[in-house]
Amino acid sequence: MIGVSVVIPTYDRARLLARTLPALVSQQTEGTDYEIVFVDDGSSDGTRSLLEQAARSNPAKLRYFRLPHTGSPAGPRNYGVREARGHIIVFLDDDVLPDKDLVLCHWKYHQRQVADDYAGLGELYLGVETRRDPMSLFHTFPYHEVSHKSTLNYLYFWTCNVSLKREFLIQGVMFDEDPVLHPLEDMEFGYRLFCRGLRLEFLPEARGEHLHEIQPPSVSALGWRTGRAQSALMRKVPDVGVQKRFGIITGDLSLRMFLWRLLRRTAFRVVDNPITHAVLRALGAERGRRSRVTDLYYYLIFRRSILAGYYSAKQQSKGEVVDSGVRGEFSSVPK
Repeated sequence: MIGVSVVIPTYDRARLLARTLPALVSQQTEGTDYEIVFVDDGSSDGTRSLLEQAARSNPAKLRYFRLPHTGSPAGPRNYGVREARGHIIVFLDDDVLPDKDLVLCHWKYHQRQVADDYAGLGELYLGVETRRDPMSLFHTFPYHEVSHKSTLNYLYFWTCNVSLKREFLIQGVMFDEDPVLHPLEDMEFGYRLFCRGLRLEFLPEARGEHLHEIQPPSVSALGWRTGRAQSALMRKVPDVGVQKRFGIITGDLSLRMFLWRLLRRTAFRVVDNPITHAVLRALGAERGRRSRVTDLYYYLIFRRSILAGYYSAKQQSKGEVVDSGVRGEFSSVPK
């Protein structure tokens, strides 16, 4: 059996794949066999021809599969796991430029933690130019929250860069392919893995550069989709940790936390108004490099959209008329 299978779902990322493919097929593994399994979610931008050519050029290293478009990476990941031949599965996003030893670091981790129920969370970083982009606000993971913890819970099961044993994966149900869960389908899957005893540890040496591309007009759509995913995640995961993670006001909160979130809700309602947006635009929020001004401007847009998407999905799930008014209190978790 091959040592490591890197499973990558992809959709319309031909431009980025042209950058990441050379690094993916030339990993320094000290003799450990590995394969790259690309599963295309029905791309229409040239991804197919690019990956088919790459597979022909690297038949021993890269395999390509194409599925009808679903709108979620869950189905492609499931397909990739079923096709994978490696003992270790590394889930990687299609916008990650891996360091030259990313695969090796995951492999070495699993040689240290040989039990089937261990998983390693790698780290993504932003390049210099990406950090200057105002949209980098939405592709920074909160690794500062995990660096000091010996073990992590399911809310940190981020499939942008994580590895676990294939045998542990295939023993249970795979990713939920409901597209409404995207981009939080990995947390839902992580919850079910943790119910089976998964132990997740931070593996900062397994690194890759996050090349994620978001355009300003897409911020609202990203927020809307994230809000709907939060609502779906709450319905599917019966754990108060989800509510706490996303800042939802519930009766399970302490009085102190309840009052704090109520204060933040009030502050958001006061700040998020046309005058504030106009002032921020006048200060350069829609031009130039990332700054506190751009962060506040796009955060307000994103957060409002999260709330609208969340309540849209919540009302829809109850069969009620959709009300996209801004209510509740959420924190953004960029993906």
